[in-house]
Amino acid sequence: MRKLKVRREEREQRLNKYLLRKMPEAPSSFIYKMLRKKNITLNGKKASGSELLQEGDLVTLFLSDETILKFGGTAADENAPEEASAKRQDEEREMREFLSAFRAIGGRIGKSGILYEDGNILAVRKPVGVLSQKSLPSDMSMNEWLVGYLLDEGKVSAASIRQFRPSVCNRLDRNTGGILLCAVSLQGARKMAQLLRDRSLRKFYQAVVVGRMESAGRIEGYLEKDHAANAVSFTGEKSPDRESARKEGVYTKTLYRPLLTGEKFSLMEMELITGKTHQIRSHLAAAGHPIAGDPKYGDTGLGRQIREEYGIRGQMLWCSRIEFPRMEEEFEALSQRVITCDPPALYHEMIK
Repeated sequence: MRKLKVRREEREQRLNKYLLRKMPEAPSSFIYKMLRKKNITLNGKKASGSELLQEGDLVTLFLSDETILKFGGTAADENAPEEASAKRQDEEREMREFLSAFRAIGGRIGKSGILYEDGNILAVRKPVGVLSQKSLPSDMSMNEWLVGYLLDEGKVSAASIRQFRPSVCNRLDRNTGGILLCAVSLQGARKMAQLLRDRSLRKFYQAVVVGRMESAGRIEGYLEKDHAANAVSFTGEKSPDRESARKEGVYTKTLYRPLLTGEKFSLMEMELITGKTHQIRSHLAAAGHPIAGDPKYGDTGLGRQIREEYGIRGQMLWCSRIEFPRMEEEFEALSQRVITCDPPALYHEMIK
């Protein structure tokens, strides 16, 4: 028999999902069979699996340790027998990888790089050149930094990560820096997904673009993804019917205004009304003002010259401000909060 007390970070999920996280290799049919036969109970009573768990709920498994281990669960004893050692070694290796990423990337972030943090959401200044999430298994990304940071601070444990793994929410391209939002808890992940889905989160970027842009405006149209080239193509044409629009790609919209205008470059602020892959980069390139240093959507020769002259790695694009909507209850601390992060000084120095 095993008794499991629902922790704070595990609340507000369905019982069947909770059980599948505890025994990830168990088929759903087995979980429901055990519930029907009262071999698994919730607070001492028969349960269907659809119940929404709360902190402190008691889930009792009238199952042997062998059965729990067979379905990918952990041994009851922290000093587990040899049968569980391989799984434990894999987990320990992963924890070391998280902490290694925290140390490697953390030096470029520092304490001042944590822009906001509570028990659900964390905002961090992402350095240029670091992936938001892995592209290859061998990559080191902000996802690994995040878990490593929380482990180092004692805010998560190997056990809690098995139930929910903190992760980034608004992905930024490798060479785009600035504000990166992360979900620390399951509740935070759900709230962020909702805010991004209903577009109530306002996201602003700054970019150095080629040429003079002296007036505000908007760019809207359709983006079509070329997966092989990892690029998008933009068309500003609006289709008369929905079927044609779907064939052209996804609808996108960006607002922009000049902050500084120089002879060769302009510093622009953009607000993403929609948020699609390479949206700002492709929109500005289509408007005739590619982002300085952009190797994918800019002029190749000019981009190389800019990178050599100013020592930059890629596109000069920075997530500089995020505005939260009015929120209540557990997320009241973020209600109408504005998080800002200034771009590097070079963004202003290039405007002469």
